[in-house]
Amino acid sequence: MEFATWAYPWDVRDEGIDTVSSRLREIGIGEMNLATNYHSVQTFSPHNPVRKTHFAHASSYFYPGGEYGEIRPRPYEGMDEDWVDSIATATNDLKLTSWTIGCHNSRLGMAHPELTLTSPYGDDLVFGLCPSHPDTQQYLRSLVTDLASRETFNRIELETFDYFYGTGFGWHHQKIHAELGTLGEFLFGLCFCDHCRNIAMDRGVDVDRVRQMSVKALDDIIAGRLPSDIVPEQWLRQSPAVADYVDVRQRTLADLYADLASAAGETELGYYVGMPEPGREWMAGADLTQLSDHVDYFCLPTYESSREDVLRSYRVVDSLDIDVPIHVGLLPGYPAIDDPNTLSRIVDGLREEGIPRVSFYNYGLLPNRSLDWIASTIQ
Repeated sequence: MEFATWAYPWDVRDEGIDTVSSRLREIGIGEMNLATNYHSVQTFSPHNPVRKTHFAHASSYFYPGGEYGEIRPRPYEGMDEDWVDSIATATNDLKLTSWTIGCHNSRLGMAHPELTLTSPYGDDLVFGLCPSHPDTQQYLRSLVTDLASRETFNRIELETFDYFYGTGFGWHHQKIHAELGTLGEFLFGLCFCDHCRNIAMDRGVDVDRVRQMSVKALDDIIAGRLPSDIVPEQWLRQSPAVADYVDVRQRTLADLYADLASAAGETELGYYVGMPEPGREWMAGADLTQLSDHVDYFCLPTYESSREDVLRSYRVVDSLDIDVPIHVGLLPGYPAIDDPNTLSRIVDGLREEGIPRVSFYNYGLLPNRSLDWIASTIQ
């Protein structure tokens, strides 16, 4: 079993690249999943010696190169040099993975609302670029090509390279006082931009009817006429036109992933699964059976509090018709795990299941005691 940790470039640089590398080796971690292109964020870093919090708009932490189309990554304004390159150059004894955010980019979305998801009500959902749009597809392909060409990454892990979910997953200070439930969240984020509509119409879907059904269901949930806890799969079985629309966007995403695999070349490609929950990746447009033809593995962040719950999440994904390994991510601290014995039991359970790699979230966010738990678990 291999061990990795997610990390932010500002924490690595503030603490010192050599210091972080040495500490990870002492813990028993041989790989860093480095945030290279990231969404808007505020972090709290307990052991960062320079700052305890970091604010940033959606940014890249490298200077993009190569050919991009209408949109390209926006480098973080606080960089004095290419942070990714400086870290990669100094961490030769650690494997380096590019942890890369795709469509969840509110900065690009607000600058280019014509590229974003469009709700059934016609709202521009600026937290998410739509992967049906040709310009978004070009951006994602170029991003993977750019990162793979650097030859410093063993892997590229793709997060939100999909139809980013629902109401935006807390991308800002949200004010939502209607109980949408899982189905309502999904339907609100179901995209009806011109490109999604045209692709579906070309495949024989009655898109206007699908949109009307989605609006009606949302209105009924908000008014209490439809239970907010209705099982989404049950509702979808009773709404075959919407199911056909969902199927079309899954095929659209699979076609895009064929291009992303080509863009990655020899660099391993992983995709984060489990959003909004394990087994419901279809809500983000992802058919894992189809995507497994184009990626080398899936990574399942399962920030649960017990061995049983972590293994349950893993087995849900493992039960699907996929043909690639599943890596697992754990949160060994608040609010998931609060003692070292629980962490050890979880990792032992994953080892018994034959999981090839476990990643811990997140080096800079965890207090020192959590890093000690990781070290004792690995040892």
